[in-house]
Amino acid sequence: MALLPVQALILTGPARQLPQHVQRPCAREDRVESLRIPILKIGDILIASIQVNLHDASAVQFKDDLLQKIHDTRAKGVIIDLTALDLVDSFIGRLVADIAAMAGLMGSRVVITGLQPAVAITLVELGLELPRVITALNLEKGLSVLQRLTAESGDGAA
Repeated sequence: MALLPVQALILTGPARQLPQHVQRPCAREDRVESLRIPILKIGDILIASIQVNLHDASAVQFKDDLLQKIHDTRAKGVIIDLTALDLVDSFIGRLVADIAAMAGLMGSRVVITGLQPAVAITLVELGLELPRVITALNLEKGLSVLQRLTAESGDGAA
C-alpha cells in the first residue's frame, strides 16, 4: 500500500477534520496575529519594542494597533524601540515616518530609540525625513526625554 503525500491526502481525502499534526500550516492571518508587536502603557506613555524583523503585513498591523492604542488611551507620548532591528527597507522606513506623523496628528509625541548605524544610514539614504520624531540612544533615555517633554507641555499636545 503506497502512502500519499500529506498534500494529496488533504486534496483527495474525505471532507473531515484531520489530526492536528497532519493539518496544513496556519492561514496568513494567523501568522500576522502571532507577529503582533506588544504595546505597553506606562502612565500616559506607550512603549513598543520591536524585537523581530517586520514583514510588510506585520508592519501594517503594528501601525494600525499602535494608532488604535493611542486613540484608546489618549497617550501623550509613544516610544518605538528599534534596538533589535539590524536593517530596514524602504517600506518599513516610510511606515515609521508615517506612524510618527499620524501619532503627531493625534496629539502624541514620538521618540524612536535604539537606531543601529545601518538603520540610520538606510533612513538617510532613502531620503526619509522624520521632522516630528525625537531620537534617543536607548529606551531609558527615550523615556526620560519623553517624560520631560510631556511634563513641559502640560496637556501632551505635540
